[in-house]
Amino acid sequence: MSDVAKVGAQVSVAGTSSSYWSGQTKFEKLGNGTDFGQIVENTLKQQGFHQRRLKNWRAQWEQRKESLKELNTKMGELSTALKKLDTIGEFMGRITTSANPEFVTATADSTAATSPYRVEVKQLAFNDIWTSKTGFASEKEVITNVDSKLSISCGGSTANVDVPAGTTVQGLVKMLNATTELKGKVSVEAIKTAGGEYRLKFSSLKMGENNRIVFNPSTTLACLQTSSMTHLQQGQNSKIKIDGFPEGEDNWIERESNTITDAAKGLTLNLKLPTSPQWAMINVTTDSEKVIENIREFVKQVNVVRKALRDISKVDTDTNKGSVLTGNYGVQLASHRFKDITATKGQGFNNYDFSTGEGDRYNTLRTLGIETETDQGSPDFGLLKIDEEKFEKAMKDDPDGVAKLFSVNYEASTSSSNFAVKSLIKGVTKPGSHDVSYTISGGKITSATINGKEARISGWEITADDMAGLGMAIRVDNHADGTYSGTAGIKNGKIVEMIEALSDMTNAKTGILNIISENYDGIIKNIDKKLDYEKERLDRLEKTLKAKYARLDAVLAKYSGKMQMLQGQVAKLGGSSKS
Repeated sequence: MSDVAKVGAQVSVAGTSSSYWSGQTKFEKLGNGTDFGQIVENTLKQQGFHQRRLKNWRAQWEQRKESLKELNTKMGELSTALKKLDTIGEFMGRITTSANPEFVTATADSTAATSPYRVEVKQLAFNDIWTSKTGFASEKEVITNVDSKLSISCGGSTANVDVPAGTTVQGLVKMLNATTELKGKVSVEAIKTAGGEYRLKFSSLKMGENNRIVFNPSTTLACLQTSSMTHLQQGQNSKIKIDGFPEGEDNWIERESNTITDAAKGLTLNLKLPTSPQWAMINVTTDSEKVIENIREFVKQVNVVRKALRDISKVDTDTNKGSVLTGNYGVQLASHRFKDITATKGQGFNNYDFSTGEGDRYNTLRTLGIETETDQGSPDFGLLKIDEEKFEKAMKDDPDGVAKLFSVNYEASTSSSNFAVKSLIKGVTKPGSHDVSYTISGGKITSATINGKEARISGWEITADDMAGLGMAIRVDNHADGTYSGTAGIKNGKIVEMIEALSDMTNAKTGILNIISENYDGIIKNIDKKLDYEKERLDRLEKTLKAKYARLDAVLAKYSGKMQMLQGQVAKLGGSSKS
């Protein structure tokens, strides 16, 4: 057999052509004309199957990770939105109206009682104002030709100022306004009057009797001694009564302002004119529209996350194909926790007894008409929906109770008047219902349990030792001998409960979504290692193939030359035989 045959070539002398077959790839013209690059490319393509599979696999894990990141972001945004509504004051508003707005107006927060208030205004608060009797032709006029002293007191501070000879009106104003003792207490101005002269004006910056300006006797600057000044307005406190309190003709609520925030809980009064001996009527009512608006916002924001959870974990019933995170245990856990919060009774809320009227009438979202859409054919399947009729009835019956279900924040209550919650530690004491039981004998507590576990006793106080009630102290008010029991409830609204759940799930270290995302990072890193190995393997294979076919190309070129020589000799032989 010839060398050409040994390399798999078939030679047809008559046709002067050659061909080489390797699998499905055909190469024409052996030798330098053979396309070995295509052979290498096809071989690497076949060998790169595992690399392509790894890349597809990596892309799937990246997609899962990105979906978790998007979900985590939506949860963070929900938490931020809910934190604007996590107190009764933020969630529930009050509307105030004044029957006499020219005399007094008011604003109120949710802690203000919904009732009318009779407000009698004896006098308004004023700041203290003095002006110099002496006028000056200009601000540059010298106010004194001899070294003088000026002593001014206001609001508990006294400024003793040396005024050098030659000081101008403008210079004195700057000097006094820069004096540390007078900063924030007294403002000094040079005011030009209609007659064209400048007069000095001293104003206390705060109102009230305690902020009156006094020009002390030690003042030697003649134009600013008390006798040379005009007292335009005397500083005084505002004086009011609310609903006749405090009783007595000479007794008043006094403040150094006309905006009074602490005369009645949750109520801010803005005094404008005296009313005494009459009064102005202020009415405070619940801002039901604000409550309704906030509840709708709650449902809207929660549905953003519920929809995200639904879409990344659903299964297409037509194709039976899952979404990117179908079956993921972290997503399932988050979804179940969300459903539990919106479906279960509020933490620390009690069942309602319709026969006695005791308990919490609105203790679940369902009692308000807020439920989950169960129609699988609906585009809102799995999302919260509102039964408008039921919702409006609840708002009409008990708007305060509705607001509490959403935004009450660690509110303590007991089922018995025999004892009360004295204190608790927010974030430590678990919200919910805690069973309390104790026995009094011989004028002292002899035994006590909280949540079935022995509690510490100190005088007439019981302190929980179990993990759920940790940090809670119970004060016993009925000291009669006997055995007593009941529950201590720590109420958390649904918004507060959801914020805590979101904080747990999105925690950068312990949050379930971040833990899963870190696991995905580990998987992706392992795939990257395999991809690196595959790349190195294919690179080595490519080098090997190129070297192999380079040698083969040289051999084929050699035999191609011999073939051409033989063909030439055959041609000559043919010519000789013809002659």
